[in-house]
Amino acid sequence: MTKMTGLLVAAMLAALPVSAAGQHRDSDSGALATIGSAFSAIQAGDPARALSMVDPVVASFEEDFSGEKRHIFCSQTAEQEGYYLTTADGGADTVRLVPPTWCEALYVKAFALVDLDRLDDAQSTFERLVTFAPKHSRYLNELAYVFLKKKEWQRSIDAYMNAEAAANFTPERRDYERCVSFRGMGYDLVELGRLDDAEAAYRKCLAIIPDEPKSLGEIEYIKEQRKKTT
Repeated sequence: MTKMTGLLVAAMLAALPVSAAGQHRDSDSGALATIGSAFSAIQAGDPARALSMVDPVVASFEEDFSGEKRHIFCSQTAEQEGYYLTTADGGADTVRLVPPTWCEALYVKAFALVDLDRLDDAQSTFERLVTFAPKHSRYLNELAYVFLKKKEWQRSIDAYMNAEAAANFTPERRDYERCVSFRGMGYDLVELGRLDDAEAAYRKCLAIIPDEPKSLGEIEYIKEQRKKTT
C-alpha cells in the first residue's frame, strides 16, 4: 500500500476545485484534518483508531449526498474533471463534482480495512470509491492490490490493467502509478507461473523508470525460479 506523508492533507486542500472551494473549504478543512490524523494513526500502526476517526467523516458525506440524483464524481485533476463532464450519460448537466475530500475519506477507510485484514470490507469500500473516481489510478491500483492480497490473481491483473490505462488522467503521478500497475501485474503473473509474462511486465516498469529497484529485484527472483525448473 502507498505510504502517506504529512504534506498530503495540505495537498488535498489545495486541490479542491475552484468552483467548490468557496462553498466547501471551511467544512473540508475540518474533514481533511481528521483524515490527516487518521493517516497518522495508520502510520503509527493503529488502523482501528484510524477507522473510528474517519467513519464519521464518511457518514457525513453519505448523508450530504444521499438524495443526489446526478452522477457524483470527485476529481483531483483537470483531466479527470474533463472526462467525467464529457462522458457521463446525459451530459454535464447530470454530473455533480464534489470535493476530493469525499474520496480521500473513503480511501483512508479502505486503507485501514486492509491493514486490519478485513479484505472483503476493503474491497467493497474501494469498489464504491472507484465509482466516484473511475479514472484515479491510485485508487484503482489499491483495489487491484486487495485482489492480490486475496490471491485472486486474474482479477488483480485486470484491475491493474485498468489502473495503468487511467494513469494519464493524473499526469503528475503517471509514471509512478504505471510502474505500480506493472509491478502488481508482474507479481500476479509470477503466482500464476507465467514467468515470461511477469518479466515483461517488470521490464515495462523499467522502460518508464530505468533502474527501478523493485522491478530489478523481481527480475532477479524470476531468473532464480527459472533455474529451479531447468
